[in-house]
Amino acid sequence: MTESNTKDARIGIIDIGSNSIRLVVYDQNKRTPIPIYNEKVLCALGKGLATSGLLNPDGVIMGKDALRRFIAMGRNMGIAELHIIATAAIRDAKDGKDFTDWLEQTHHVTAVVISGEEEAKLGAYAVCSSIYKPHGISADLGGGSLELVRVNDGEIDGHTSLPLGSLRMMDESKGDRNKLRKLIDKRFADIDWLDAQKTPNIYAIGGSFRALAKMHMVAHDYPLQILHEYMVKAKEFLDFIQEISGMPLEKLEKYPAVAAKRAAALPGAAMVLETLITRSKAENIVFSASGIREGYVYKKLPLRERDDDGLLFSCREFASRNGRSIAYGQELLDWMQPLIPQEAEQMKRLRLVFCLLSDIAVHIHPEYRGEWAFQRVIYSAFTSITHRERVILALALYHRYQFKIKENYPQLQLINNTDKAWAKLMGTSANLAYHLSGSITGNLHKTNLIIKEKNIALQFIGDMADLMGDSIQKRIDGVNEAYRDYLSSL
Repeated sequence: MTESNTKDARIGIIDIGSNSIRLVVYDQNKRTPIPIYNEKVLCALGKGLATSGLLNPDGVIMGKDALRRFIAMGRNMGIAELHIIATAAIRDAKDGKDFTDWLEQTHHVTAVVISGEEEAKLGAYAVCSSIYKPHGISADLGGGSLELVRVNDGEIDGHTSLPLGSLRMMDESKGDRNKLRKLIDKRFADIDWLDAQKTPNIYAIGGSFRALAKMHMVAHDYPLQILHEYMVKAKEFLDFIQEISGMPLEKLEKYPAVAAKRAAALPGAAMVLETLITRSKAENIVFSASGIREGYVYKKLPLRERDDDGLLFSCREFASRNGRSIAYGQELLDWMQPLIPQEAEQMKRLRLVFCLLSDIAVHIHPEYRGEWAFQRVIYSAFTSITHRERVILALALYHRYQFKIKENYPQLQLINNTDKAWAKLMGTSANLAYHLSGSITGNLHKTNLIIKEKNIALQFIGDMADLMGDSIQKRIDGVNEAYRDYLSSL
């Protein structure tokens, strides 16, 4: 593979883990890269490693076959950069170097065997890349190790790699839950920084943790099937995982949303998370779909690009790709300001996101614009946005095209009445702005929203008054209704 510094080049990452080998191809090396190809093969390279000290022979055969295919796939997709990283199994196995030597001799590519410390940091970088201003502990449970890092708004402090991967725990405990519990307690006992302060959030990374999240979603009939940033109160989740840690394997295998191959690893994952919650005094569990691959790409970026807001980057890119003006989004944000003179920083950020996406459905048939806009946001691959924010944004964009809700959206259970009123106010005011400006930059500053005794009026400057008519008055009335509803909801 030839290397390239161009930011328009596809980049491929092959992650050789203890349980699986995965290829992800991203569209570009940028702040929020889009995965355009993603394939995983469960090889279980680390199975039996804890007792034999060697890679699983069957896994080696499967792994070599997977790597042959993945390297060929990367070549066919024309990737400019291929990065291969190997974690705990290759790092710890006596024959790990034999495996990487084979890779270099056969396919002329080099695998970087990363240390436990580096693996921990990459997991933390993944959280920083895809969650807005994370504050807490990232916990990445792989097949061979558990990586813990304290993160605070992009800063990393305190990191530990523990030999507590899913496969390793099964090997060492031989299915004995009491032995497993003692093993986990022993490995955690040496961490001196974990309980030094109360932890706002645990950011859970890895397939076994995600499996627990899926189970919890199904058990509670959660209306948004997106794992990334699925957040649960720690006390609530503690009761759930304590049940899972003691559940017989045959019952676990039949539990809704459990993959049969994953079932045996779940008690250990549940016990690890239980210990982590208890030791760190965590308030929330936040699940992350991002892992060390995303962390690796993020780390490659210049520092100034890492500091960019991932969600705003995606929205600006989306607007530009669809021929809309980014400058108009900022103008709309400023024009709306009188409606909400005081707002929290995160709500202003969400309002800017809304403004950048306000023309999201302009190319859709008018009868379906509201519904399409709602679904487009709900199912989008946006990161750095909570589930609550996602639903509020989707509803605001629905109201940009449709004043009254005509559909039944179960996701609205995730937001409160003030959120709904805010969304309607944003949508109706953006609709008014569109009919004044045509979404063309430079027009909105010729009008002003004036608020007098809880009523909205529109002030025109110069010949902009020629726009006034029944259509505009109808929309001013709609903004007035939404504004009064918003004030009542506070």
